[in-house]
This record gives sequence, structure tokens and C-alpha cells, in this order.
Amino acid sequence: MKKLIIILLAAFIVGCSSVKIETDNKIVEEKQDYLAIKDELNSADKYISDENLPCDIKISLDRINKEEISYRAIIDNPKTNMYNIKALLIHDYFTEDIFPSIGIFDEAENLIVGNEEVRGISLVGYIETTNDIDKLDLNVKLYIEYSDSEGNIQKIYYKLNGDKENTI
Repeated sequence: MKKLIIILLAAFIVGCSSVKIETDNKIVEEKQDYLAIKDELNSADKYISDENLPCDIKISLDRINKEEISYRAIIDNPKTNMYNIKALLIHDYFTEDIFPSIGIFDEAENLIVGNEEVRGISLVGYIETTNDIDKLDLNVKLYIEYSDSEGNIQKIYYKLNGDKENTI
């Protein structure tokens, strides 16, 4: 009887430790994916124009109190089916916070033409500052990756108030 209890206890410990290793590996992969996407977006030199977007994108900056500004991107009204969406919203103002994302650390979303169930995706982040929004000279960029109906991966680089010379 003692041997059986020891064997079951050992199996439980080994099983739990392998789950932790798999979870740790997944977190490392997600972090690497996040950093790679962030670097890719930061180094992009061409951004999509509003006319060529496969969906509507609205980016806004709003003061929520004396010391904090919110920045938000809303992705909705798809013109084409967008599956397994990964998105990351970044800015160039100093922060120690993680940038808002979807599909990297959590489940990816789908935006399907005419679907009333998922109306859109909202990414929201906050910047601690007492400066006026118009004096921040803030560059806000959005990365969207999705699979189209044929399974092709599409990548979009979008910049708020992007230079017209650098849009495609």
C-alpha cells in the first residue's frame, strides 16, 4: 500500500512539473512573438492608407484625468473576412507598461463580413502624463496580422496621422 501511495505521489509531482514547463515555454514564445511584432512595427517604413484598409480603423487619444491619457484603436466593419487576428498598438512615448494587443497573449479574434456576434476589436492603453495631447508629438502605430479566406497571411502597418509619402 505504501508503494502505491509513493508511486501515485511521484506521478503527480512529475505530471505537475511538466505542465509548468509547458506553460513557461508558452509564455516565453508569446513574449518573443510580442517583441518581434513590436520591433517589426517600429522598423516599418511603409504604412497602409485608409483607402486600402480591409476594415475600418479608428485611433483616438483622450485625456481621462489630470495625469493620464488613454489611447485606443478600434478595428471593425471588415470589408473582407479576417481570421485569427493578431494586433498590437504601440506609441513612442516612454512607458514601462506592455502595449495593448490581441491574439498574442490571448486568443485571436475573427472579423467576418456581416457577422453581428463580434462587432469589432478594441485595443486600449494608457500613458501617464500631464502634458497636453497636442504637445506630445505622439506617434501611434498599429500592426494587424490576419488570415484571409484563402488562408494567406496578411500584414498591415498603420500609423495615426502617417506621412502621406510613406503610405501604400
